[in-house]
Amino acid sequence: MQFEFSVRQGYQLLRKQKKIKLKELASQIGVSIPMLSMYENEVVNLRKEKEKQYRDYILSAVGNKGEGYL
Repeated sequence: MQFEFSVRQGYQLLRKQKKIKLKELASQIGVSIPMLSMYENEVVNLRKEKEKQYRDYILSAVGNKGEGYL
């Protein structure tokens, strides 16, 4: 069985694997938590600059610093 994820679902999974909370991400890129949730669930779109910040933060984040990740 093969699963196909959208780009947003892929980033959402990566965010969750890295234990990045919506609250942390929202404060870093300057949008609300509900807005990010709706974005990840493909209800709304972010402006291109915010979308780039969202993706860059997830890709560059190593993980929750309180969890012992480097």
